[in-house]
Formats: sequence, structure tokens, C-alpha cells
Amino acid sequence: MQLADKPDLSMNMAAALPQSDWLSVGALSSHTQLFGGDVVEVEVYDSEGLVKGLSFTLDIVSDQQGEPQNWSREIAQYINTHIPLMQAGKITENGLIVAYRGNEIYACSRSGINEVVINYNCVAKKQDKEQVTDQGYDYIFPVNHESYHAGDRVLHLATGKVYRCKPWPYTELCRLGAKNHDQYEPGVGLNWQTAWQEIES
Repeated sequence: MQLADKPDLSMNMAAALPQSDWLSVGALSSHTQLFGGDVVEVEVYDSEGLVKGLSFTLDIVSDQQGEPQNWSREIAQYINTHIPLMQAGKITENGLIVAYRGNEIYACSRSGINEVVINYNCVAKKQDKEQVTDQGYDYIFPVNHESYHAGDRVLHLATGKVYRCKPWPYTELCRLGAKNHDQYEPGVGLNWQTAWQEIES
């Protein structure tokens, strides 16, 4: 589903609510490069689980749209326009703005929304495993991140480098790297070296 397919549900609530009434419930990655054919899934959760009526997808139709600053800003702008009691951007002295990178997702504290999860369906870069292995890596981050095992080699497109997932007990951290745990994103996150080892070329 394209973003434009969803009806406009905008409400002028954001301006009327003080900053203290907004809770951070998710973040838009500043580093994940996508390509034409990929899909970003935005899942909204409350205490009872997935809220299907607020969740949506963004189809990436070109490599330019898939650049981190482009798709993340498009999602932020969509949230601000179409989803009541949610906002996305950066809080500044001038209020909430949609920034070039590093936008967070906020929900009104009275909405019941407690988490927004961003999933990437990277169909454009799914390749035959043997072909990928010949290229010196097993996966392109974050494709199939939930299946990473100790020793798996992952190419991070933003850095152009390959990283190896460390053995247990750090393996679980490799699997967290793409799902609201940016601190473990290989080569980029604040704590990436806890989970990954850079492979020298």
C-alpha cells in the first residue's frame, strides 16, 4: 500500500498539547539504506497489541527514495498529517520539526500507544545464499536480521564494510540491530562493537 492510499485522519491536536504530554515511542533510522522494491512496515502498538488501523507501509519505488534521509522524512511527514495523537520529528526550541535525519516518533500520553516498530522488507537485496557468500558476506544489513547467528558476515551498505557477528552471548545483540536498537547497528551504533567485529578487507 502506498502512503497516499490511506485517508487523511489529521487532527489539530499536536499544537494544543504541551510537550510533557508527548511520549517517545520509536525512532526512524538515520542509516538504513533501502532500494526500489523494498517496503517499510510501520507497526503501531498499544497495551493490547498491534493497532492495525494505525499501522501502514511505505513502498520504496526508487533508490533515491530509499536514501535514509528521504524515506524516514516521508514517514515522519505522513504520521504528522494522517495519524491523530502521534507526531514525528525532533523537538527543538521552536517546537517539533521534521529534521533531515534522526527523527523520533511520539504519541500523546493519553492515546494508549506505547511503541512503534519499524520493519524492513528488503526484497530488492534478497539474493541466492550461494551468490551472496561468493561476495564475501552472508547478508546485507538488516535483511533477515532476526536469523543472524554467530559467525555470520553482514554487509552494511552505509559504511561499505563487512562485520562478523560475535559468538554467544553476544549473538542476540546482532539480531537486535535493526529493530529499535540502533545502538547495535554494525559500524554505526554507539555499542556496535559489543555485538560485531569488523572484517578487514
